[in-house]
This record gives sequence, C-alpha cells and structure tokens, in this order.
Amino acid sequence: MALQFLRKLNYQYEVTTGLYMLESWEKYIVNGVVCAGFSLLAYTAINHLPSQSMNMLSQMSNYAAV
Repeated sequence: MALQFLRKLNYQYEVTTGLYMLESWEKYIVNGVVCAGFSLLAYTAINHLPSQSMNMLSQMSNYAAV
C-alpha cells in the first residue's frame, strides 16, 4: 500500500514537472539539481535564519519604542 502511494507521488511529480518525457540519465541530473537546491535552502535556513530573525526582532523593538 505504501509503495503504491509512493509510486503515485513520483508519477505526479514527474507529470507536473515534465520529467516523464526525459530519459533516465536526464532525470537524475534534474533531480540532483533539485535536491542540491533544497539542501542549500535548508542549510541557509538553519544557519542564517535564527540570527536574521533576532536582528529583525531587535529592529522592530527599536521602532516600537519610539
């Protein structure tokens, strides 16, 4: 049951992004770029978002105090 659900999700992903018409080696390249993009996004969010949000909150408190 779970395998069938995962296959359906993969099919929906390929049809939505247009990967169904590519060859397998082209799919690996595109999926690798997508995975690299998501991993860079996660890295940036984990490393920089806490400090940026604290900076933004301190700036907002400065504006609220005025």
